[in-house]
Amino acid sequence: MKYVVVLSVCLFAASVIAQDAKLPTHEGSEELQKIKGLVGTWVGEMDHGQGPQKVQIVYRVTAAGSAVVETFNPGTPMEMVTVYHDQKGKLAMTHYCMLGNQPRMKLTDSADNRISLDLANKKAFGQDEMHMHSLIIDFVDTDKIRQTWALYAGDKEVSAKPMDLTRKPE
Repeated sequence: MKYVVVLSVCLFAASVIAQDAKLPTHEGSEELQKIKGLVGTWVGEMDHGQGPQKVQIVYRVTAAGSAVVETFNPGTPMEMVTVYHDQKGKLAMTHYCMLGNQPRMKLTDSADNRISLDLANKKAFGQDEMHMHSLIIDFVDTDKIRQTWALYAGDKEVSAKPMDLTRKPE
């Protein structure tokens, strides 16, 4: 019993010290900083052949600033998550897709108002396996972006339709 009390006091003290300690924050690449600038809720519409459908995307920073989590249509059957982070100083991401796969993409091009990512391993998917292959994010202004995801089956593009999003006021 005495050891349990001592252990409890030590754990409590450690938690107080950890709360007071300054954790390092991660600035990251210029492109990761652009993605961090998207924090908040975004709304728009997409049309993939079944008429316009409303979409919502939520961005939040995590892991002491070293990653950004993008949640597409949170709380719905179509919910998907993309995690952006730097890999060797360059923006990379993993997309957790409703297709049941996890394409990993890396930065291929960057400009003042555009980020382009492409599949990191071109051999990661089978001949006919559907997967997201690339993503272009156009930064129209501080409250408007356009995402263009390219869907592939094997090595052939199936669809690449833009999705215009507007930042929802907080």
